[in-house]
Amino acid sequence: MELRHLKGFLAVAQEQSFTRAAKKLHMAQPPLSQRIRELEDELGVKLFERCTRRVHLTQAGETFLEGVQSLLLQLEQAVEACRKVERGERGMLRVGYTGRASQQLLPRLVLSFRQRYPDVQLDIQGPHPTGWLRSALQDGRLDVALCFLPLHDAQIETRSFVCSEFVLALPAGHPLAGQAQVPLSALAGERFVGYPSNQGFHLRDCMDDACRAAGFTPHVVHESETSQVLICHIAAGTGVSVIPAELQQLEHLGGVVFKSLGENAPRLEHGMAWLGSNRNPALHNLLGLDLTKNPPTGTQ
Repeated sequence: MELRHLKGFLAVAQEQSFTRAAKKLHMAQPPLSQRIRELEDELGVKLFERCTRRVHLTQAGETFLEGVQSLLLQLEQAVEACRKVERGERGMLRVGYTGRASQQLLPRLVLSFRQRYPDVQLDIQGPHPTGWLRSALQDGRLDVALCFLPLHDAQIETRSFVCSEFVLALPAGHPLAGQAQVPLSALAGERFVGYPSNQGFHLRDCMDDACRAAGFTPHVVHESETSQVLICHIAAGTGVSVIPAELQQLEHLGGVVFKSLGENAPRLEHGMAWLGSNRNPALHNLLGLDLTKNPPTGTQ
């Protein structure tokens, strides 16, 4: 029994005529009649009562029709479902993010993507350090990551959305806090606070690199994954730090002053990263969205 037998049977049952059914299937009548005979022979039952002008389903044929209609409907739904997956309109998109790099981009991505592709499941994982996200992209655990850039991997493609600078953060009572400019080299003997080392935190790597460029390795006395906690420790005099400029918005906590690192200040990029060899159609659709604009509110 083949699909052509079932479609032929359904057409004859609906049209109650071999002639009209053959026309509907864009085929000649004799081959269609042959299909029905083959089907009846295989089933061992008579499906139609044949009259001069019309054909009627037998009781066995009516029972078979119910099953065929349900079967073909399921097949049609399965075909459409797989086509939607191929078009990236169904399936799953695994999105990883690092907290600070994704504060604005993640909500924008989720809203824009769900408005355009509501049947795609978003598996959102995080927050994680940028190093963890890079590894997850490399081994296929993630389709896309919202993180700090660059990732220094030729297989990973990126798109930058926001660029900012690092600044020097000092306790308000620090002897150098009143100076108009404080070169980073002047803090070589100071205690520092920072994000955890050797755990994939891009912000820690940037601070260490900036200090080494200034001629010293920072003496870090306290580590924290949370920016607010670092700001509190700076305010309390635990140490100084090199942090993203946008953290100046947390100055309402008090007790911290920020100094520019000048023209050579390291720059910090926030963006999106994905493995160039990833063939997930949903990822392709995401990359086609304009995430530089805020999507309209409400559903479409």
